[in-house]
Amino acid sequence: MSNYKKLRKFDLEDLLFTETETRIVLKFIFAETHHKDIDSLPMSDRLREFAQALLVEAIDASYAIGYAHGLFRSVKNPVKGALKILKSFGKKASQNWFKHASVHDIQNAQVYNFVLDEVGRQFSRELKIFVTNNQPDEPLGAFLAYKVPTHGIVIRWG
Repeated sequence: MSNYKKLRKFDLEDLLFTETETRIVLKFIFAETHHKDIDSLPMSDRLREFAQALLVEAIDASYAIGYAHGLFRSVKNPVKGALKILKSFGKKASQNWFKHASVHDIQNAQVYNFVLDEVGRQFSRELKIFVTNNQPDEPLGAFLAYKVPTHGIVIRWG
């Protein structure tokens, strides 16, 4: 079952990522096939807000699912610098941005790989809007259905 989720909106003073960090976060969330587009995007506050809102959704969804499932670490680095940004973001993020993650959870922010995959898939249309128009006119949202894989390895980043 999927639920329609609107991404969180942020005031300009609440945006935490630099241009470089925004691109790293977007590459962390979106598949490698989108990385060239991400590199070509003109930077804007709306794009910074999009990246931050996606990361908040991924962290919050991961904590909503919980960590009762078998988890394995991977030595693969998803995007150079992404894990460092994830930790730094957790220290600066406001508690009221999250529904499911506690203050302690945010300090040690972690996300599941399958949550990143779902967020990246469902928001790829919005990423293309940034590529073509640079500024989406509508509130950003998508139908999200997080399903814990029943086989294979579940990776937790963070």
